[in-house]
Amino acid sequence: MFDNTDNMARIEREIEKRMEAVCEKNGWYVAVAMMPPERTTLHIEKFGEEPAAGEDAQAALDSAVAFAKAEFGTEATVERFDEKIPNTRAPYHVTFLVKVDASKRVAELAA
Repeated sequence: MFDNTDNMARIEREIEKRMEAVCEKNGWYVAVAMMPPERTTLHIEKFGEEPAAGEDAQAALDSAVAFAKAEFGTEATVERFDEKIPNTRAPYHVTFLVKVDASKRVAELAA
């Protein structure tokens, strides 16, 4: 099993850079977590004054799922969390968690 923390951080940054090119133009923030290394979660989130819905949210989700399939060659599971944060300028927060089995791809990137 691959468990080198420095390499994991490098791989996470590399994936984040690729995802940002897809998501940031619409104000979505992307973070990647590999914990444990064989399970990778792409966090795609956005804060806004209106609820994230419709074409914008669907486009961000579709982009993330397509990226995960292309990058890891596997099906992705998706969870969506919506949260309203009181007393803030951008009270609506939506997070997509796109989870994939990344064990094979992580081993390739670490080699």
